[in-house]
Amino acid sequence: MTAVPRTLPLRLLPMPGEALDSWLEALARRMNTPLGGVLSHFGFPTRGRSGNHLRDIPPDWTIALRDHETAAIAHATGLTPAMITAMTLAFYNQRALSIDVDRRHVNRRVLWGRGRGSRFCPDCLTTSGGRWQMAWRLGWAFACPLHHRLLADNCPNCDQVQRERPRSGKAVPPPSICGNLRAHPDGPPTGGCGFDLTQTRTLLLPAGHPALRAQQRLLEIIESGTAAFGVYSTTPQPALSALADIRAVGGRILADLPADALTDVAPPELTSLHLSPDPTSRLASRAADRPGFMAPPRAVSTAVAVTVALRVLEQPDLHQAGALLRDLLEAMREDLWQISTTSIDSWGRGLSPTLNAVHLAALAPSLRPSEQLRHRTATATPSRPHLTETQVTKRARKIPSTFWPSWTVRLTPAKGVYPRVLAPVLASTLLITSSKTTLDDAARHLGAITEGIDISRVLQLLHDHPNWPDITTALTRLADHIDAHDIPINYQRRRRLDYTGLLPHEQWIEICRRTGTPPGHWRREQIIRCRLFHRISGLPPEAAPGYAAARQAEFRAEAARAAALRTPELVRELDQAAREFLARHRIRHEPVTWQPPTTLLDGLNLPGPEPARIDIPHLHQLIRQQGTTVNQAAEAFGTSIEAIRLVLDEHPAPAPPPTEAVARATGGIRHQARQKLPKKTFARLYLDQHKSLNQIATLTGISRQTLTRLAHEYDIPLRAGPQDYRRRGTIERDWLIEQYVRCRRTLPDLAREKGMSTANMARWAHIHNIPLRGRGGASHDAALRVPDKTAEMMPMPEGEGFERKLGQVPEEACVVQDSGTFREHCDLHLPSHRI
Repeated sequence: MTAVPRTLPLRLLPMPGEALDSWLEALARRMNTPLGGVLSHFGFPTRGRSGNHLRDIPPDWTIALRDHETAAIAHATGLTPAMITAMTLAFYNQRALSIDVDRRHVNRRVLWGRGRGSRFCPDCLTTSGGRWQMAWRLGWAFACPLHHRLLADNCPNCDQVQRERPRSGKAVPPPSICGNLRAHPDGPPTGGCGFDLTQTRTLLLPAGHPALRAQQRLLEIIESGTAAFGVYSTTPQPALSALADIRAVGGRILADLPADALTDVAPPELTSLHLSPDPTSRLASRAADRPGFMAPPRAVSTAVAVTVALRVLEQPDLHQAGALLRDLLEAMREDLWQISTTSIDSWGRGLSPTLNAVHLAALAPSLRPSEQLRHRTATATPSRPHLTETQVTKRARKIPSTFWPSWTVRLTPAKGVYPRVLAPVLASTLLITSSKTTLDDAARHLGAITEGIDISRVLQLLHDHPNWPDITTALTRLADHIDAHDIPINYQRRRRLDYTGLLPHEQWIEICRRTGTPPGHWRREQIIRCRLFHRISGLPPEAAPGYAAARQAEFRAEAARAAALRTPELVRELDQAAREFLARHRIRHEPVTWQPPTTLLDGLNLPGPEPARIDIPHLHQLIRQQGTTVNQAAEAFGTSIEAIRLVLDEHPAPAPPPTEAVARATGGIRHQARQKLPKKTFARLYLDQHKSLNQIATLTGISRQTLTRLAHEYDIPLRAGPQDYRRRGTIERDWLIEQYVRCRRTLPDLAREKGMSTANMARWAHIHNIPLRGRGGASHDAALRVPDKTAEMMPMPEGEGFERKLGQVPEEACVVQDSGTFREHCDLHLPSHRI
């Protein structure tokens, strides 16, 4: 069309929703002009017998118009281009159907598109004077919401679909009359069949009928361009995707759902009509050809498919929709060759993620536990595995080899599986969630602490638990949290550290000294070392260097008892040792340990106990004051042993005030001295203020002997006496004979010079076999005047062997007042006692 058509003398507005061909026919009737004349006036080319004249002539002008065609009609009629486009199927393109705009062709394989033909409502034709609605040409049109009836498929007289071919242009088209080829040879040449379509009878439906509600829902989706109802309420979908979903489910219903199952889910009046078509009708044979693949030729079949499909998709959430879809799939199982998580791919193209989620929710009960985690079936929106191998590796760096204790306790059933077995399995499940990683690969990513077969077995045990849906929800929440947040620990790096130098024996003894902790026997030290290894690395304690695998039962029993021995001071010292260990491996900006927030578990009904419900002060009282074991405490609180151990790990019970005997035996005296007199304070008093040990003892209440040992521990040099700078506190035999025997000095005088008690000086005289003068002996000449010869020839004292024994302990141990203080100093040099 190159010439601009003249303006028509008469104007006729289209009716709301009217089709282009219907408006052109009404315009021809208004001007009493043959339809061909109206088309020629607008410049529409006519179909000639020569193929050269058939270029760019669509099978139906109602499909789409070129811009210049739209402009010509608008100029001649005074309508806007938008009003003209609204009368073509192009108005619904990419909403209710798909059009090849270049070819002006409707894709019949997408969205139940109909390239030609139209259904109709006899009542609407009557009330509108024979005007046809554009929506009747859509494959989604099957009922009239205004007149509560199914649409008619064809002319009851000639059994042909209306408007599959253009009307004759040689006559004025009569309204509401079948325009197909004449049914009888002697009929009018241009009048077609001639049947009054307003007399067609279709199934009437009561108000509120499911089919009428379904038709109204479709119209709302198409008009708004969005689906935001039912399963789409949380994630609205484009109309194109929602209609593809309806077509997919509806197509499965028509193709695979047995008749007896269909009667249970569809209205009976529609089902009976759908299952008993007129055998003489040509539409019946077309309906049997790949049902549901393309637009159903019969309105009642479309009504059945859409009504049942929307019954599923209008459910308030995906899992309720999945339950209904599962019933349909189970009824189809004998006819479908496969039902799997990917079988929905054969249902059609362009399906929304929402329908995929509904399909996964429907299959969830029949999936293996690991597949349920992969597809996140317990979440509000199940989905297919999507993590790449790179993303799985990145997630593995954020996960310890054994699950975090605070989470393991909550997810451990009361029976069936030990926490030590469950912990590595739960850690591996985080790599399975949302990924295609195999079970064995997941275990290898985390250090191969467990195996794929063990993961499968434990997951099956958890799957049999009533709380399995909440368990999978917890794991999925945690996996999402790990992906969305930076975790402060690189567990992959910690798995590769060399832990042979962790907490050597000397460091453990020193920690015991500083905290007043009984060092115990070798097994306790090994338990503490293995627990610290587990705390740092995330690996199981059994993987620690030096773990006694042959004595696992004894080790675990002792570990349970050792949990009650932890004190806040000991925990702080061990954490400091862990930080020093990490620093030696150039890890300075990571915490010793970390656990995910347990708030992610809120609202879930999990099989394990809640440690937060344990009364911590009461637990501490049981442990410290009543000597309750961890097992007994678990029984008292009605919880698990692991829950008690977790609470004691996170909130260790303060150590009770020790008795004097216990303090001496465990080094508690010196520990108390350290707390009362730190190194800085000691140095200030002794070095800066030049106070003597006796003065400091009077000031602090700490014995002089303990101060001496504390000074050596703090590396504070002690001031030497005037007579001996080499062996402070040691009384030489020759010196004592010279001063006491020859110079006749008294023991108190000598004791003051050496800074010790008179009794201590007397003890040294006994050690060296020097006879003591009796009291008042200074007035006796025999006692005062001992011949030099006697002094020179005095034999070696019998106590020399004892002096040699003293050489086995630090020198300050020789400065003693009684045997009790001697034992106090030597507590860590004597064999340890089991506690």
